[in-house]
Amino acid sequence: MLLLPGLGDALAASPLLRGLTADAWITDVLTWQPAVTEYVRALRIAREVAELPLRPSPAALLTNISRMRRRHYDLCILPFPATRWQYAFVARAAGAKLLCMHRYGGASSAIAGTARTTLVPLRGGHRIAENLRMARVLGLTQSADDLKYWMPASWRAEPVTGTLGIHPGSMAYKGNESKRWPYERFVALARLQAKRGRRVRFFLGPQEPNEAARAEQDFRGVEGISIVREPLARAARRLAECEVFVGNDAGFSHLASGLGVKTLALFGMTSEVRGAPIGATVALRPSLCPACHDEGSRGFQCVRRLDFRCILRDIEFDDVSEQIDRLFDVPEVHQELTLEGPFRLYGKAYS
Repeated sequence: MLLLPGLGDALAASPLLRGLTADAWITDVLTWQPAVTEYVRALRIAREVAELPLRPSPAALLTNISRMRRRHYDLCILPFPATRWQYAFVARAAGAKLLCMHRYGGASSAIAGTARTTLVPLRGGHRIAENLRMARVLGLTQSADDLKYWMPASWRAEPVTGTLGIHPGSMAYKGNESKRWPYERFVALARLQAKRGRRVRFFLGPQEPNEAARAEQDFRGVEGISIVREPLARAARRLAECEVFVGNDAGFSHLASGLGVKTLALFGMTSEVRGAPIGATVALRPSLCPACHDEGSRGFQCVRRLDFRCILRDIEFDDVSEQIDRLFDVPEVHQELTLEGPFRLYGKAYS
């Protein structure tokens, strides 16, 4: 199985991972990001986990492809979203007897057509639903938990009442930083919540070095706020102890929700229908400007040239603060999941 760069994308492949494990497949996984590598290893379900850099050199690519081909795989799975033809190329080059991927059209489908391939039609809805349909096409054993993220047991912890987790970052790749609500507002939010007597954990990962340097100054002498910069497994347990979490449309928000933390996820150019974290989540996207990013986009640009107002201006500080207070007040959050419906791919609308 090839798991794509983001942790949220890897979590959305949970129905496939569960099905392969339930049916006792011997599974190897190829990843593109350290966080995804740690996640799969923590699940303890893969025989081998190999990691490619986000921009692999030809030598690194050839080395991994050669190793895969020597394994003579029966099946190679490319979960959704994998719209870039380069992913189809690597999956095809693995040399498995059968390749399974979604029907993206264009170069991806052309590459897939050079081998025995099962192409699964896209039907919209949440990403996890697209992968559940793929698992059904492959005849993998289904579970009542297939529409939930599969989380490592070692990452879980008992929640600490009155604790708020905040993560101001996202992956720094292909312009993902454009999805971030302004860092200064997260800082103001942390200060306000600490002033109200809540314990605040301000999470910073390897993708936020500049913010980490600033946070040391921004929170110096402020009681009730701790900065968390730890390896993923320990950070996940610190996150699981939070009662409420707020962050961008990024992997850490998916992680929080999957761990059972009441989560507020802030959305701008991306679709909350397609990618809201699964679990106890409120996906906040008040902008009247339709989500313009789709999985076929090469990067994260403001298509309508409005200077990313959907995330920078339309999500107001007071709204975020009020939503956090509501999450602390309610015992649980009910989320409705869209399983299919209209979607966009390569700038074109489908229904």
